[in-house]
Amino acid sequence: MKIRKMKGYADRFLFTRYFTFRKFFNLLRIAYEYTAKKDVLKSRPCRLMIDTCNACVLKCPLCPTGKGEKGRTKAVMGFDDFRRVIDEVKDYLYEVDLYNWGEPLLNKDIFRMIEYAHKCDIKTKISTNLNYFPKDYEKRIVSSGLDSLMMSIDGASQETYQVYRKGGDFRKVIGNIRKIVAEKKRQGSRKPLLIWQFIVMKHNEHELPKVKRMIKELGVDILKVEAVRSDMGKEIFESDQQKIEKSREWLPKDEKLSRFNYKNRQKKVRKRSCIFLWSMPVVNSNGSVSPCCSVYPEKFDFGNAFRDGLLKVWNNRFYTSSRRIVSGKEMKMFTVCAYCTKHGFIE
Repeated sequence: MKIRKMKGYADRFLFTRYFTFRKFFNLLRIAYEYTAKKDVLKSRPCRLMIDTCNACVLKCPLCPTGKGEKGRTKAVMGFDDFRRVIDEVKDYLYEVDLYNWGEPLLNKDIFRMIEYAHKCDIKTKISTNLNYFPKDYEKRIVSSGLDSLMMSIDGASQETYQVYRKGGDFRKVIGNIRKIVAEKKRQGSRKPLLIWQFIVMKHNEHELPKVKRMIKELGVDILKVEAVRSDMGKEIFESDQQKIEKSREWLPKDEKLSRFNYKNRQKKVRKRSCIFLWSMPVVNSNGSVSPCCSVYPEKFDFGNAFRDGLLKVWNNRFYTSSRRIVSGKEMKMFTVCAYCTKHGFIE
């Protein structure tokens, strides 16, 4: 397992077309500062998550966007704002994930953003439900050079799929996959890597074998099976037991497929840290900066990249205080990260 993990790191950060010596030396500095639990960093982020649009066409029950929850400003990021954020850290970034709380394909500038990131030698990835898919989007996806396309599809039939992906059209999604695969062949492109993300739940666990057959038939590259999470907008504020109680109706019968299987291990708060505070900030659609992708309420954010500049936020009192908190040092100022450490960190 360790050898496989090391090979994964090597492929990700060394044997990649996005490698530069500046990025690699920065990565080594991140490793040192993380290990030493430094509060103020000289290193820069090596990855970035940018939520280009936090609206969605579906109504997924465990997603705060799908439930229409308030607490985060609704916005679609403009290209100029995106470019300004990228330009601050482009010399150090290996990857940028262009999604978080919404559907990135709703942003009309998403393909310009992908293309600009590639001009800056940055790997790109988006996660989509493939329900919003205007004419010729398959051509734009492939020609943009997008590296990875993660497709959230939790079922192998409309009946099962619509239980969680409320408002979704399974047949349309499968048709859009076929379009993308055909367009990759037409353009002679190996990209994007197509990833079918399947969240295992009580109502769909029986369809997992069928999904495995479908990805081969469709030409999808990878099946990524994920355990169902609790309410994604609240999970860092709740204990595992609270999450279990609130998510019970979704938990699969097969406990091996549930992230909340604690029968065979002693339940305790894990004494470890959070790499995100040293490596990967999240920039939301309106520029607000979150410490990780699990923080939904905007009131807990650390600053605004559009207003203040991302690197200024990166070492402000919120970030430095949070690094102290997750490192087990004396708390100088309360931040949202204190909730996460209390409950043993988000998995």
